[in-house]
Amino acid sequence: MTPSCTASGPEQALTCAENDDWDIGILRRVGPIANLVRPRTTSGPTRRVALIDTETTSTNTRTAEVIDIAVAILQVDDGGEIVGVESTVQALRDPGMPIPEDVVRLTGITDAMVAGRSVPTARWEARLGGVDLIVAHNSAYDAPIVERLLPGLGGAAWACSMREVPWSDLGFDGAKLGHLTMQAGFFNDRAHRAAADVVSLAHVLAWRMPDGRPAMAALLDSAACSTVRIDATGAPYAAKDALKERRYRWDPVARTWWTEVAEAEVELERCWLEAHAECRAPAMTVMTARTRYR
Repeated sequence: MTPSCTASGPEQALTCAENDDWDIGILRRVGPIANLVRPRTTSGPTRRVALIDTETTSTNTRTAEVIDIAVAILQVDDGGEIVGVESTVQALRDPGMPIPEDVVRLTGITDAMVAGRSVPTARWEARLGGVDLIVAHNSAYDAPIVERLLPGLGGAAWACSMREVPWSDLGFDGAKLGHLTMQAGFFNDRAHRAAADVVSLAHVLAWRMPDGRPAMAALLDSAACSTVRIDATGAPYAAKDALKERRYRWDPVARTWWTEVAEAEVELERCWLEAHAECRAPAMTVMTARTRYR
Protein backbone atom coordinates (compact mmCIF):
# COMPACT_ATOMS: atom_id res chain seq x y z
CA MET A 1 0.00 0.00 0.00
CA THR A 2 1.28 3.50 -0.81
CA PRO A 3 2.11 5.40 2.42
CA SER A 4 -0.28 8.25 3.23
CA CYS A 5 1.04 11.77 2.88
CA THR A 6 1.01 13.56 6.26
CA ALA A 7 3.47 16.41 5.68
CA SER A 8 2.27 19.96 5.07
CA GLY A 9 3.24 22.85 2.81
CA PRO A 10 6.17 22.40 0.37
CA GLU A 11 7.23 19.28 2.27
CA GLN A 12 3.83 17.74 1.54
CA ALA A 13 4.18 18.38 -2.18
CA LEU A 14 7.62 16.75 -2.22
CA THR A 15 6.57 13.77 -0.09
CA CYS A 16 3.40 13.16 -2.11
CA ALA A 17 5.39 13.33 -5.31
CA GLU A 18 7.86 10.77 -3.99
CA ASN A 19 5.04 8.47 -2.88
CA ASP A 20 3.08 8.94 -6.12
CA ASP A 21 0.08 9.76 -3.92
CA TRP A 22 -1.22 12.85 -5.69
CA ASP A 23 -4.77 14.12 -5.76
CA ILE A 24 -5.68 14.20 -9.44
CA GLY A 25 -8.45 16.07 -11.21
CA ILE A 26 -9.78 14.78 -14.52
CA LEU A 27 -10.82 17.03 -17.39
CA ARG A 28 -12.93 15.62 -20.19
CA ARG A 29 -12.64 16.80 -23.76
CA VAL A 30 -15.73 18.73 -24.83
CA GLY A 31 -18.00 16.70 -27.08
CA PRO A 32 -20.73 17.54 -29.60
CA ILE A 33 -23.39 19.88 -28.27
CA ALA A 34 -25.94 17.14 -28.98
CA ASN A 35 -24.41 15.23 -26.05
CA LEU A 36 -25.73 17.94 -23.72
CA VAL A 37 -29.36 17.53 -24.75
CA ARG A 38 -31.59 16.41 -21.87
CA PRO A 39 -35.21 15.32 -21.70
CA ARG A 40 -37.64 18.19 -21.16
CA THR A 41 -38.26 18.96 -17.50
CA THR A 42 -41.27 21.22 -18.05
CA SER A 43 -44.32 21.18 -20.29
CA GLY A 44 -44.07 24.88 -21.11
CA PRO A 45 -42.87 26.38 -24.38
CA THR A 46 -39.25 26.22 -25.45
CA ARG A 47 -37.27 29.18 -26.70
CA ARG A 48 -34.70 29.40 -29.46
CA VAL A 49 -31.35 30.49 -28.06
CA ALA A 50 -28.42 31.17 -30.40
CA LEU A 51 -24.88 30.78 -29.06
CA ILE A 52 -22.49 32.84 -31.16
CA ASP A 53 -18.75 33.46 -31.29
CA THR A 54 -16.51 35.47 -33.56
CA GLU A 55 -12.79 35.75 -34.24
CA THR A 56 -11.78 39.14 -35.56
CA THR A 57 -8.86 41.28 -36.64
CA SER A 58 -8.72 43.44 -33.49
CA THR A 59 -10.27 44.26 -30.13
CA ASN A 60 -11.72 47.58 -31.37
CA THR A 61 -15.46 47.05 -31.89
CA ARG A 62 -15.65 49.96 -34.33
CA THR A 63 -12.96 48.66 -36.71
CA ALA A 64 -12.66 44.91 -36.10
CA GLU A 65 -13.46 42.69 -39.07
CA VAL A 66 -14.85 39.19 -38.62
CA ILE A 67 -12.64 36.38 -39.93
CA ASP A 68 -14.45 33.43 -38.31
CA ILE A 69 -18.02 33.16 -37.03
CA ALA A 70 -20.06 30.27 -35.67
CA VAL A 71 -23.59 29.83 -34.35
CA ALA A 72 -25.47 27.02 -32.62
CA ILE A 73 -29.22 27.46 -32.33
CA LEU A 74 -30.57 25.53 -29.35
CA GLN A 75 -34.01 24.67 -28.09
CA VAL A 76 -34.07 25.59 -24.39
CA ASP A 77 -36.92 24.93 -21.95
CA ASP A 78 -38.11 27.15 -19.10
CA GLY A 79 -35.69 25.47 -16.70
CA GLY A 80 -32.70 26.41 -18.85
CA GLU A 81 -32.20 22.85 -20.07
CA ILE A 82 -30.92 22.28 -23.60
CA VAL A 83 -33.63 20.04 -25.04
CA GLY A 84 -32.65 20.17 -28.69
CA VAL A 85 -30.05 21.38 -31.20
CA GLU A 86 -31.78 23.01 -34.14
CA SER A 87 -28.73 23.83 -36.24
CA THR A 88 -25.04 24.71 -36.20
CA VAL A 89 -23.18 26.75 -38.79
CA GLN A 90 -19.69 28.22 -39.19
CA ALA A 91 -18.01 30.39 -41.81
CA LEU A 92 -14.63 31.94 -42.51
CA ARG A 93 -14.54 35.46 -43.97
CA ASP A 94 -12.00 37.49 -45.89
CA PRO A 95 -11.62 40.75 -43.95
CA GLY A 96 -10.28 42.64 -46.95
CA MET A 97 -6.99 43.27 -45.18
CA PRO A 98 -4.02 41.22 -43.98
CA ILE A 99 -4.77 39.41 -40.74
CA PRO A 100 -2.48 40.81 -38.01
CA GLU A 101 0.30 38.44 -36.93
CA ASP A 102 -0.87 38.31 -33.32
CA VAL A 103 -4.34 37.21 -34.47
CA VAL A 104 -2.79 34.51 -36.69
CA ARG A 105 -0.79 33.23 -33.71
CA LEU A 106 -3.87 33.21 -31.47
CA THR A 107 -6.37 31.66 -33.88
CA GLY A 108 -4.29 29.83 -36.45
CA ILE A 109 -6.33 31.54 -39.17
CA THR A 110 -4.18 32.75 -42.08
CA ASP A 111 -4.80 35.02 -45.03
CA ALA A 112 -4.76 31.96 -47.33
CA MET A 113 -7.52 30.27 -45.30
CA VAL A 114 -9.94 33.19 -45.67
CA ALA A 115 -9.04 34.37 -49.16
CA GLY A 116 -12.24 34.90 -51.15
CA ARG A 117 -14.46 33.65 -48.33
CA SER A 118 -17.61 35.49 -47.27
CA VAL A 119 -20.60 35.16 -44.96
CA PRO A 120 -23.91 34.84 -46.87
CA THR A 121 -25.58 37.76 -45.13
CA ALA A 122 -29.21 37.10 -46.09
CA ARG A 123 -29.02 33.44 -45.11
CA TRP A 124 -27.42 34.18 -41.73
CA GLU A 125 -29.87 36.99 -40.98
CA ALA A 126 -32.78 34.67 -41.77
CA ARG A 127 -31.30 31.96 -39.55
CA LEU A 128 -30.79 34.30 -36.59
CA GLY A 129 -33.66 36.69 -37.12
CA GLY A 130 -36.26 34.49 -35.46
CA VAL A 131 -34.34 33.48 -32.33
CA ASP A 132 -35.54 34.61 -28.91
CA LEU A 133 -32.08 35.39 -27.54
CA ILE A 134 -28.52 35.64 -28.86
CA VAL A 135 -25.81 34.69 -26.35
CA ALA A 136 -22.12 35.53 -26.60
CA HIS A 137 -19.44 35.29 -23.95
CA ASN A 138 -18.65 38.99 -24.28
CA SER A 139 -21.73 40.55 -25.83
CA ALA A 140 -20.46 44.10 -25.35
CA TYR A 141 -17.84 43.14 -27.94
CA ASP A 142 -19.68 40.65 -30.14
CA ALA A 143 -23.07 42.37 -30.46
CA PRO A 144 -21.91 45.54 -32.26
CA ILE A 145 -19.53 43.58 -34.49
CA VAL A 146 -22.11 40.97 -35.46
CA GLU A 147 -24.77 43.60 -36.11
CA ARG A 148 -22.36 45.52 -38.31
CA LEU A 149 -21.79 42.34 -40.31
CA LEU A 150 -25.48 41.34 -40.20
CA PRO A 151 -27.44 44.61 -39.99
CA GLY A 152 -30.74 42.78 -40.23
CA LEU A 153 -30.25 41.70 -36.62
CA GLY A 154 -30.51 45.25 -35.32
CA GLY A 155 -32.68 45.32 -32.20
CA ALA A 156 -32.23 41.63 -31.39
CA ALA A 157 -32.16 40.53 -27.74
CA TRP A 158 -28.66 39.69 -26.47
CA ALA A 159 -27.35 38.18 -23.24
CA CYS A 160 -23.75 37.93 -22.03
CA SER A 161 -22.66 34.66 -20.47
CA MET A 162 -19.57 36.34 -19.00
CA ARG A 163 -21.39 39.16 -17.19
CA GLU A 164 -24.86 37.79 -16.52
CA VAL A 165 -24.02 34.58 -14.70
CA PRO A 166 -22.63 35.16 -11.16
CA TRP A 167 -19.59 32.95 -11.71
CA SER A 168 -17.63 34.13 -8.67
CA ASP A 169 -20.64 33.50 -6.40
CA LEU A 170 -20.82 30.00 -7.88
CA GLY A 171 -17.24 29.22 -6.88
CA PHE A 172 -15.39 29.98 -10.11
CA ASP A 173 -12.08 31.85 -9.98
CA GLY A 174 -12.58 33.82 -13.19
CA ALA A 175 -15.01 34.44 -16.00
CA LYS A 176 -12.91 33.85 -19.14
CA LEU A 177 -14.38 31.10 -21.29
CA GLY A 178 -11.29 28.88 -21.19
CA HIS A 179 -11.08 29.17 -17.41
CA LEU A 180 -14.77 28.39 -16.94
CA THR A 181 -14.51 25.41 -19.28
CA MET A 182 -11.72 23.88 -17.22
CA GLN A 183 -13.36 24.56 -13.87
CA ALA A 184 -16.56 22.97 -15.21
CA GLY A 185 -14.50 19.84 -15.85
CA PHE A 186 -13.71 20.06 -19.56
CA PHE A 187 -10.94 21.08 -21.94
CA ASN A 188 -10.99 22.22 -25.54
CA ASP A 189 -7.70 22.18 -27.44
CA ARG A 190 -9.16 24.19 -30.33
CA ALA A 191 -9.90 27.36 -28.37
CA HIS A 192 -9.94 30.69 -30.24
CA ARG A 193 -11.77 29.22 -33.19
CA ALA A 194 -15.39 30.29 -33.38
CA ALA A 195 -17.00 26.84 -33.66
CA ALA A 196 -14.86 25.40 -30.86
CA ASP A 197 -15.67 28.29 -28.54
CA VAL A 198 -19.40 27.86 -29.19
CA VAL A 199 -19.06 24.22 -28.13
CA SER A 200 -17.20 25.26 -24.96
CA LEU A 201 -19.86 27.86 -24.20
CA ALA A 202 -22.62 25.25 -24.49
CA HIS A 203 -20.79 23.01 -22.01
CA VAL A 204 -20.29 25.89 -19.57
CA LEU A 205 -23.97 26.88 -19.72
CA ALA A 206 -25.01 23.26 -19.16
CA TRP A 207 -22.92 23.15 -15.94
CA ARG A 208 -25.04 22.49 -12.86
CA MET A 209 -25.31 25.19 -10.23
CA PRO A 210 -25.62 24.18 -6.54
CA ASP A 211 -29.42 24.40 -6.81
CA GLY A 212 -29.37 21.77 -9.56
CA ARG A 213 -30.27 24.11 -12.40
CA PRO A 214 -27.95 24.66 -15.37
CA ALA A 215 -26.07 27.96 -15.57
CA MET A 216 -28.23 28.71 -18.61
CA ALA A 217 -31.15 29.23 -16.21
CA ALA A 218 -29.33 32.06 -14.41
CA LEU A 219 -28.51 33.66 -17.75
CA LEU A 220 -32.12 33.52 -18.92
CA ASP A 221 -33.31 35.01 -15.61
CA SER A 222 -30.88 37.90 -15.97
CA ALA A 223 -31.74 38.55 -19.61
CA ALA A 224 -35.44 38.81 -18.71
CA CYS A 225 -34.85 41.60 -16.20
CA SER A 226 -34.48 45.28 -16.94
CA THR A 227 -31.68 47.18 -15.22
CA VAL A 228 -30.61 50.80 -14.99
CA ARG A 229 -27.31 52.10 -16.27
CA ILE A 230 -26.09 54.94 -14.07
CA ASP A 231 -23.48 57.33 -15.47
CA ALA A 232 -21.66 59.38 -12.85
CA THR A 233 -21.97 62.47 -15.01
CA GLY A 234 -20.06 65.43 -13.64
CA ALA A 235 -18.21 63.48 -10.95
CA PRO A 236 -14.84 65.14 -10.26
CA TYR A 237 -11.56 63.45 -11.08
CA ALA A 238 -10.85 63.08 -7.37
CA ALA A 239 -13.79 60.67 -7.08
CA LYS A 240 -12.26 58.08 -9.42
CA ASP A 241 -10.81 55.89 -6.67
CA ALA A 242 -14.09 55.75 -4.79
CA LEU A 243 -15.92 54.93 -8.04
CA LYS A 244 -13.45 52.17 -8.91
CA GLU A 245 -13.78 50.69 -5.44
CA ARG A 246 -17.55 50.78 -5.93
CA ARG A 247 -16.93 48.77 -9.14
CA TYR A 248 -17.87 51.51 -11.56
CA ARG A 249 -16.32 51.06 -15.00
CA TRP A 250 -14.78 53.69 -17.23
CA ASP A 251 -16.48 54.31 -20.59
CA PRO A 252 -13.80 55.82 -22.85
CA VAL A 253 -16.34 56.85 -25.49
CA ALA A 254 -18.79 58.62 -23.16
CA ARG A 255 -15.86 59.59 -20.91
CA THR A 256 -17.73 58.78 -17.74
CA TRP A 257 -17.74 56.23 -14.93
CA TRP A 258 -20.77 53.97 -15.00
CA THR A 259 -22.43 51.00 -13.36
CA GLU A 260 -25.55 48.92 -13.90
CA VAL A 261 -27.95 48.12 -11.08
CA ALA A 262 -31.36 46.57 -10.53
CA GLU A 263 -34.25 49.04 -10.62
CA ALA A 264 -34.81 48.55 -6.88
CA GLU A 265 -31.24 49.73 -6.16
CA VAL A 266 -31.38 53.00 -8.10
CA GLU A 267 -32.23 55.30 -5.19
CA LEU A 268 -29.55 53.76 -2.97
CA GLU A 269 -26.96 54.29 -5.72
CA ARG A 270 -28.08 57.85 -6.35
CA CYS A 271 -27.63 58.66 -2.66
CA TRP A 272 -24.17 57.03 -2.65
CA LEU A 273 -23.06 59.07 -5.66
CA GLU A 274 -24.16 62.32 -4.03
CA ALA A 275 -22.48 61.49 -0.71
CA HIS A 276 -19.24 59.93 -1.94
CA ALA A 277 -18.63 61.12 -5.50
CA GLU A 278 -20.10 64.65 -5.50
CA CYS A 279 -22.40 63.56 -8.34
CA ARG A 280 -25.82 65.13 -7.89
CA ALA A 281 -27.25 64.60 -11.36
CA PRO A 282 -26.29 61.13 -12.64
CA ALA A 283 -27.63 60.09 -16.03
CA MET A 284 -29.90 57.05 -15.83
CA THR A 285 -30.93 54.78 -18.67
CA VAL A 286 -33.22 51.75 -18.45
CA MET A 287 -31.54 48.76 -20.11
CA THR A 288 -33.08 45.57 -21.49
CA ALA A 289 -31.75 42.63 -23.46
CA ARG A 290 -32.50 44.62 -26.61
CA THR A 291 -30.48 47.67 -25.61
CA ARG A 292 -27.90 46.58 -23.01
CA TYR A 293 -25.05 45.79 -25.39
CA ARG A 294 -25.49 48.51 -27.99
